[in-house]
Amino acid sequence: MIEYRAYHKTRAGKRGIGGRAVRKKDKARAGEPKPSQGRLRLIGWITAGLLVVGFTGVAFASAYSWLTRSPLFTVRTVDMNRCANVSLEEVWAIVRGDGSGILWSVPTKEIARRLSGHPWVRSVSVRKSFPDRLVVRIQERTPVAMINLDVLHYLDDEGRPFKRLTAYDPKNLAIVTGFSREELIRKDPVTVRDLRKTLDLLRGVEAGALRQNVSEIHFDAQDGYTVVTRDAGLQLKVGTIDVKEAIRRIEAAMPRISRMPRSSGLADLKTEGRVFMRPGE
Repeated sequence: MIEYRAYHKTRAGKRGIGGRAVRKKDKARAGEPKPSQGRLRLIGWITAGLLVVGFTGVAFASAYSWLTRSPLFTVRTVDMNRCANVSLEEVWAIVRGDGSGILWSVPTKEIARRLSGHPWVRSVSVRKSFPDRLVVRIQERTPVAMINLDVLHYLDDEGRPFKRLTAYDPKNLAIVTGFSREELIRKDPVTVRDLRKTLDLLRGVEAGALRQNVSEIHFDAQDGYTVVTRDAGLQLKVGTIDVKEAIRRIEAAMPRISRMPRSSGLADLKTEGRVFMRPGE
C-alpha cells in the first residue's frame, strides 16, 4: 500500500503540472486574434481606401468638368498693349478661332504662335488672367527702309524683309537696292552682312548731313556704296571703304558740294579729301 501511494502521488503531480501548462497556453492563444478576423479587418481597410480614392476621383472629375464649362471662366476681355499695325480685332479673331471660349482651355502657346506669323509682330507673349481675361503683349517691328526685291518690302533694323508693301502702305523711307531675293531667302551670310552694313551707312548719313534726304542707297560688290539724295538726285559714290569712313567723307563733302554751282549729278568721293563732280549716270 505504501508503494502504491507513492507512485500514485508522483503520477498525479506530473499530470497537475502538465495541466496547468496547457491551460496557460490556451489562455495565451485566446488573447490573440483569430486568423480569419485579421483577414476580414485588412479587407475592410482596403475597401475603405478604394472607396475614398473612388469618391475623390469622382469629385475631381466633377470639379474639372465644372471649371471647363462654367460661364464664370468665359473669356470676356483681351488686355492688349497699344499697337500701330496689329489690331485688337485681329487678336480676337485668333482667340475665337480655336473654338473654345473658356479661359481654362484657351491654348496660349498656339495663339502666340499664330500671332507670330503676323508680318508686323517681332515678339509676342500670351497669358491667362483668371477668371475671364487674356493678356497679350506684342512688340512690333519698326521699318527703317524699303528694299527692292522685284517688289518693295519693308526692312527692319536687323536687315530682315518682313512685309510686302501694298498701295496703302507709306513709302516715305529710303530704298535699298542691289540685293538678291534668293540670297536673302536662303540667308546667305555674305549677303546678310553686306545688307546690315548698308543699313548702318543709311542710319549714319540720315543722322548727319543727309537727314531725311536719302532717296536710295545702292550696294554693288565691285563698285561699293552709292547714296542718292532725295532733293536733287545727287549720287554720292564712296566705293567699298569702311562704313564709318564713308559716313565721314560724306559729312565732309556735303558743305563743299552745296556751295558748288552745280550740286546735282554724280559726286565721286572715293579719293580721300577730293570731290570729283560729273554728270549723273
